[in-house]
Amino acid sequence: MMDKVPHFSTFGKNYTRRFKDTGLFEQIFSHILQECYKFKLIDPSEVFVDSTHVKARANNKKMQKRIAQEEALFFEDLLKKEINEDREAHGKRPLKEKDDDSNPPSGPSGGKEEKTIKTSTSDPESGWFHKGEHKSVFAYAVQTACDKNG
Repeated sequence: MMDKVPHFSTFGKNYTRRFKDTGLFEQIFSHILQECYKFKLIDPSEVFVDSTHVKARANNKKMQKRIAQEEALFFEDLLKKEINEDREAHGKRPLKEKDDDSNPPSGPSGGKEEKTIKTSTSDPESGWFHKGEHKSVFAYAVQTACDKNG
């Protein structure tokens, strides 16, 4: 906890050269969190979460439209099973199954729906965000969480 912090450029260069596409950063982050808990720097009794959109540095006029398929959550069945097991353990009835016959699968994709999305050519990782009724921009969704100490 008292070690000197390396210069930011060293960190960036090491990341690109040695650690890209590895799970090392998740392990480091997990270790840092464990140390913070050990030294009581984090109080999980109250947690505050906020989300906002940050405008991307992307030209709104330079975009491509493409077809994307919306898919159901891959873990939906597993989640339903876990919820029903918990409900039964607490003496409650299992949740009712949805009647999916009312919406038969359409098109060649089976149960997947297709929709048109806009992708920026200058910043393809950003998403198209509707900011009110008349303004739309490319942006990122940013979430943050903190304890009562900030």
